[in-house]
Amino acid sequence: MKKFFIILAIAVFHLVFTKFISIIALSVVTAHVHESQLPFIGRSLMVMSKVLYFPIFTFALYPRQFFPGNFIIIPLFINSLLWALLIYVLFVLVKRISVQPE
Repeated sequence: MKKFFIILAIAVFHLVFTKFISIIALSVVTAHVHESQLPFIGRSLMVMSKVLYFPIFTFALYPRQFFPGNFIIIPLFINSLLWALLIYVLFVLVKRISVQPE
């Protein structure tokens, strides 16, 4: 049960962080809408958003017509759960590898 709550906490953190980065990226892009090229921070925020939205949103693995309006949070949370599972598994693997039996 403890593992479930750890994975859920990582997923919620990822979800909040993803939305936070997206809001900042949107504000930077709209502030420089009349310029021919985004500043470095704008480009880096866009790349960070693409990484955080990977794989569900990057490959469009969800039908948008099933998630209108605020229901978009469902595939976004599924994406965060996938990230949380990956992070947790990598953490456990690194922990097992680093602890060497005597």
